[in-house]
Amino acid sequence: MKRAAAVPSVAMFDRIRQPSMAAPVAAIATFLVAFVVYLRTVLPGVSVGDWAEAEMIPARLGIMHPTGYPLYTLLLKAFTTIPVGSFAWRANVFSGVAAAASAGVAVLIMVRLHVRPVIAVAAALALAFTGTLWEEATFSEMNSLHLLLVALLLHRALVWRDERRDRDLLIGALLGGLCVSNHGLAITVVPIVIVFVLVNARREIAEFPWILVRAAGAFAIGLLPYLYIPLRASIGPETVYGSLTDWTGFFNLVSGAQFRGDMHFLSLASVNAAWVAMPKVVEHLVTTSNAAFVALGVIGIALLVVRDRWFGSLLVVLGIINVYFYANYLGDLSHYLLASWLILAIGLAVTLDQAVTLVVGVAGARASVVQFAALALPVLLLASNWSLHDQSANQDGERLTEEVFAALPQNAVLVTYWDTLTPLSYKHCMEGVRPDVSLRAYDESAFVTCDPVEHPLTDVARRRPVFALMVYDDSLADITKLTPVPVGTITLPWGQRYPELDRSLYRLYPPDEVP
Repeated sequence: MKRAAAVPSVAMFDRIRQPSMAAPVAAIATFLVAFVVYLRTVLPGVSVGDWAEAEMIPARLGIMHPTGYPLYTLLLKAFTTIPVGSFAWRANVFSGVAAAASAGVAVLIMVRLHVRPVIAVAAALALAFTGTLWEEATFSEMNSLHLLLVALLLHRALVWRDERRDRDLLIGALLGGLCVSNHGLAITVVPIVIVFVLVNARREIAEFPWILVRAAGAFAIGLLPYLYIPLRASIGPETVYGSLTDWTGFFNLVSGAQFRGDMHFLSLASVNAAWVAMPKVVEHLVTTSNAAFVALGVIGIALLVVRDRWFGSLLVVLGIINVYFYANYLGDLSHYLLASWLILAIGLAVTLDQAVTLVVGVAGARASVVQFAALALPVLLLASNWSLHDQSANQDGERLTEEVFAALPQNAVLVTYWDTLTPLSYKHCMEGVRPDVSLRAYDESAFVTCDPVEHPLTDVARRRPVFALMVYDDSLADITKLTPVPVGTITLPWGQRYPELDRSLYRLYPPDEVP
């Protein structure tokens, strides 16, 4: 008897939609693909500014700039104990690990929303290859870890909603605390998720109020990394960390007090600022992905609100607050929109899955193979963004530090600003480059030097050659009480990841010793 030809089973595609079977495999596959791309394109050495600080401070178990980022510091310290490559490279790779894990968790969220795993993989990889997340994945900072914790928190909220287990409330509370311990931006996410979950859990809370106490305890456990800051400050040195050993200093650090002048919230003007910023936000989203990603993402969120009002509304509120905060704090920190990228990726998955469902409804079960076409989107983003975000040949930080150190004579003291101080301190303190040189922060509250601070500079200049390297040098003479004489020109960074401004290197002389 002739054997019947094999026919694709409808059940095969139905089975891969079951979270228990397909979700973990899809999430792991997404993580691996994204991580391989990030590892291939990661920055190989030291960066500048905050990114160089994030490579150095955790490895030395120091304290980072406000808001302190204690969870990131502790996790990165553990990660950098892996004896492969330089400290800077390990720190940069850690960002890639967290970013790839974020994409993996995004898959779990999408499958929980009944999105086909293949489409979930496609949408999550599209998220991974957007310009914003890819950039964060190749430079050391706490932003990709923030996105990972936000994704884990949203996933756990969905698990709670679906399965109603107390342990999921407690895990979610712990994740909320850890999210706050990592990044101050958590205040735009964690309270909103808490409110939505509490509303959803109101019956369980009414029956068993003690669960709130247990959840509060789990949240508090998540905040324990903040204890690292006063404990580390108490070890010293006093001249660097002394201000952080009391409550006022600690609170000013973790609340970002010095940046509050850049924050504009809780007014009609701030609402208008967010509205005015929307075209810029949309332009940024389209530029760093493409119009299809953004448009389909928005459509998917609208569909989700209709289909799953609780979770859809949660994402809408989170997106609005994310854009509002972005617009009213400086307005140019693209990584502050990472939560919005996650939300759009979820919406993208919902739209694509609905489109496949419509095709299957018209053409029959075999047409479900069309879902694999969704993988073209991340491939397109991978190809279009590779040249922009491949940092594997980026030696800007190395060249900057080599040029500066080469310009300094023996036993020199260099006074410089944050963006240049951090890569110089990394090379000097972590790799032992130019041990004869002393680095001094123009802003003495910066915690990134490893040399004793000598006072006053006017006395130091009579014993050692003193130099200054600044982007804005108008007040250099007034503040140092020394006379600056230009001796060279160096290209410097200013708030960006790349040196781009030509500025003078000055030798500072006592007024009576100017040649």
